[in-house]
Amino acid sequence: MAFGSIRMEPVFMILSQSAATAADIAIESGIPVQDVPYEALRKRLIEDGQCLDP
Repeated sequence: MAFGSIRMEPVFMILSQSAATAADIAIESGIPVQDVPYEALRKRLIEDGQCLDP
């Protein structure tokens, strides 16, 4: 049941934006995507207009 919510379009869009932003930061920094600092990702997502706090 819980995994069914991932199929909702808004959730998928947010996940896609977050993944693409993390990939962009990793490419710019020359590091693996797993090593992208959360604070850098959070800052960029907020700048792009994503709401991270409910």
